Amino acid sequence: MDNTVTPLEAHRHSLAHLLAAAILALYPQAKRTIGPAIDNGFYYDFDFGTTTISDSDLATIEAKMKELLATWSTFERAEVSSAEAEAKFADNEYKLELIKEFSGEGQTLSLYTSGPPSGEFTDLCRGGHTQDMREVEPDSFKLD
Repeated sequence: MDNTVTPLEAHRHSLAHLLAAAILALYPQAKRTIGPAIDNGFYYDFDFGTTTISDSDLATIEAKMKELLATWSTFERAEVSSAEAEAKFADNEYKLELIKEFSGEGQTLSLYTSGPPSGEFTDLCRGGHTQDMREVEPDSFKLD
């Protein structure tokens, strides 16, 4: 876990990654933007294109998160070049904008991956995650 975040922030940030993975599993056309921990939980912004989701979809998304949680263990970090990050997110203008911004500021770019090889989820991220997702209780989060 990154030393600059509290365990609660790390937990919430990890759940934001899990939320993004669930959304992409249910809505593969969605484009992710950012997903931080916040004071009272976590979120992840998406561009769903022409697809509309509503509060009635939250139970399905939460169920998918719990399903995926059972397959996640740790977050693997990889530092990448701007070119590698751009290749990874070539179809996502939001991530490309972040890559340009971060690399322009001289920041190290890193990708974090979790999930099984058959359903890996990788995201551009600075870090601060739960060390072992197997310790996350499925009832420790609720979408509303």
